[in-house]
Amino acid sequence: MNETVQINGVKTHLSDEQDRLRMENESLKNSLEKMTQEMNQFSYIVSHDLQAPLRTITGFMELLVKRYSDKLDDAARQYIDYAVKGTVKVQRLVFDLLEYSRLNTSIKETGEVDLNEIFAEVKEKYKADSESTGAILHCDKLPVVNASRKQMIQLFGHLLDNALKFRNESVPEINISVKTDNDKWKFCVKDNGIGIDPAFFEKIFIVFRRLYSDESKYKGTGIGLALCKRIAELHGGAIWVESESGKGSSFYFTIPVIK
Repeated sequence: MNETVQINGVKTHLSDEQDRLRMENESLKNSLEKMTQEMNQFSYIVSHDLQAPLRTITGFMELLVKRYSDKLDDAARQYIDYAVKGTVKVQRLVFDLLEYSRLNTSIKETGEVDLNEIFAEVKEKYKADSESTGAILHCDKLPVVNASRKQMIQLFGHLLDNALKFRNESVPEINISVKTDNDKWKFCVKDNGIGIDPAFFEKIFIVFRRLYSDESKYKGTGIGLALCKRIAELHGGAIWVESESGKGSSFYFTIPVIK
């Protein structure tokens, strides 16, 4: 038996209204999925097609130096060096854009992931940086989550890299902790580095937005935290930061508990 309700002054059966809403939701979901696929395809094509001409430019610049080195003065060599460095920078940006566009695809490859193994792998990857700075790392026993292994490596990797990179004169101390928060795991990556002004909390999670222009000191394209944000969201969680300038940073992110 259908219950009759009045919507915007018009009487209608409740079951009919539920069917209409369900159809609208399915249509919206399909539209969003199509838009996501188109954006991913666009990013991939742009990234892939830009690589070839950039390699060509770099190759000819290097060939120019090799063949005509004795005919170039210091100014000419410097101009060529600037051109090569600029091209390499664009190549890194394109590569990072490609990585970002692939996130929606790799999230489909999910399963139970032991985050202790993930952290061990990430820690080994940054072993040289940790040892060169004398960094002190502490990590709680981490849970098993339903996630993309690749994206968990990216997530923990970027956060550890940032903690090592944006350090001050003190020995880096990095603490990774976790606790349950309702139906989610709440992780915290805390450091004693240079910190972040609260005015820039939102900016740091935007693609290619860098807070520091000195690339000789702080290398990178500025995509790391944008990747972390997207990965957390794709896993049904979120990421945010608490910090003050000169007082270190605490990056929090959540991932649902396996039910």
